[in-house]
Amino acid sequence: MSNPVIPARNHGANDNPVAEIWWGEAGDLRRGRVAGRISSGGWRWKVSSEGAIWLWLNREGSGLVWGENDRFVLKPGMYAMTGGGKAGDWSCVRYPGLHTLEVVVISREWLFGRLGKNMEWLHPDLGKWLRDGGPVAFCGLMGVWERDLCEALAAVEAGPSQLIAEARVLEWAAVRLFRGKSNESGGFCTLFRDRDPVKRAIHLLRERLDQPLDLTAIAKEVGVAPHHLSRRVSSETGTTLQRHLRRLRIERACEALDSGKMNVTEVALEVGYQSLSHFAKAFREETGESPSKRLGRNDA
Repeated sequence: MSNPVIPARNHGANDNPVAEIWWGEAGDLRRGRVAGRISSGGWRWKVSSEGAIWLWLNREGSGLVWGENDRFVLKPGMYAMTGGGKAGDWSCVRYPGLHTLEVVVISREWLFGRLGKNMEWLHPDLGKWLRDGGPVAFCGLMGVWERDLCEALAAVEAGPSQLIAEARVLEWAAVRLFRGKSNESGGFCTLFRDRDPVKRAIHLLRERLDQPLDLTAIAKEVGVAPHHLSRRVSSETGTTLQRHLRRLRIERACEALDSGKMNVTEVALEVGYQSLSHFAKAFREETGESPSKRLGRNDA
């Protein structure tokens, strides 16, 4: 096992009891852990990500990761991928509380040596990064593969741990970074498509029309603070998330009514309205007619 490699960091006036341990050689595949309790102030950390992807697996505690053009709030159960740019500088700050953060630093050379012979199976965005470099930035909720990787990294620290870590990282990469024969959705392209939090938030609304708006949950999934997301949506689209949700619901309601397969009550419930009067009011404000009149077109 190699000596720990510690990135430059700045604790400020009062050092916090946070342990930072690294395994692996710099410039290859490294894995590390930041764990402990921050009682006051904050814990700041600056890293260079040139030629590498940093995979942050946030098990416990909250913090912020930001670069020149991207900024992510990491809460428990979230992960991020950053790096790849020429400047390569990213900062991480951890807030007061108990923290457990697993980190994997994957060099471009290490990935290319293992995946470069199968470029046709890689998603184009990853293939381009392996060949040419460039920025990488993504944040989301940990799925089963991230949780499995996180647990595996936490369990091995000595002996053959580096080989085990390599196997786990490659297993994760095989799921997240490769595409299927039919170019189905998922994997790397899905992860990095529409990184803009406003687009991703509206996409989440479209997938959950039957659920009430939960600004906090959506903001967590897109990796920004709720007030920041609300402000950006209003500024960039000219309306609020609540109005976007109403518009999307009524669009879906129009499709359902036009199909003639459901009555007004069924459609209202389908798109998240528990009150027929509220549904009818929203429908009229969006379309200029009542849902009953829209449904009646099928009988004409």
